[in-house]
Amino acid sequence: MRSDLAAFKELEILVRSLGDQLAGYRRRALSAESRVRELEVSNDSFRDAASKAQDRAEVLTFELDARTEALRVEREAATSARTMVHDLSLAAAEAVKVGQGSAPSPSEKALARDNAELRRRVEEASVRTRELSDRLRFLRQQLATVPEK
Repeated sequence: MRSDLAAFKELEILVRSLGDQLAGYRRRALSAESRVRELEVSNDSFRDAASKAQDRAEVLTFELDARTEALRVEREAATSARTMVHDLSLAAAEAVKVGQGSAPSPSEKALARDNAELRRRVEEASVRTRELSDRLRFLRQQLATVPEK
């Protein structure tokens, strides 16, 4: 056989082998590009979810702060009302001691009405304080379940 034919056959085999290898590399490159696109889409959706979770955490934090402040105000009002009830009770007891056996005066009746009204307001403030405390506890639980970025 001629040497140029043998070299040509060898070259043809090498070119075919190289073509097969290039086709394999191309398939792998296309597969890798497809996977990268999938990961980018997945990453974007995770980024969106994290952003939404962060926004929700900020809203919950704002609500928590507002409700904490409302709870503080309610507690102060309840404490003030308790003090007033106590003072009125002492004044009523003193008035009763002073006027033992006599009919209650109009000021004593007014004092008793004020005392009853303040007791009612203290009870209402206590109920609102408990409700706000429950809401605050719920918001803290919700805030604890929000994932951080």
